[in-house]
Amino acid sequence: MSKQAEEEIVRWTKEIKRGAVTLAILALLARSRAYGYELVKDLGEKAPFLALEQGTVYPLLRRMEKRHLLEAEWVYDDPAKPKKYYALTDAGRTALGEMRRIWSEMSDGMATIIGEVST
Repeated sequence: MSKQAEEEIVRWTKEIKRGAVTLAILALLARSRAYGYELVKDLGEKAPFLALEQGTVYPLLRRMEKRHLLEAEWVYDDPAKPKKYYALTDAGRTALGEMRRIWSEMSDGMATIIGEVST
């Protein structure tokens, strides 16, 4: 495989992952609120393809919070280690529903196209 083809695969993989991780985080938070490290752990366990470093997840969570998809609350159960828990807002639930619909349509369409290609 050429270096250019390898670079294209890496670029494409990053783009797919970037969109999928937003959907995955919204879906995880639809089940229950969670703090950042829990989300990192869940992503790594449930979808290894989406495994991320904590330093990548926190900016994404802040961006989603600024866009009113998430709300955050600090919990001080252990005053030495407060945790910032995230939960979906109504806008986040709406966005999750629409993203699920789009993901399903895209997945179905791509399965049709890919199934028609012989390698």
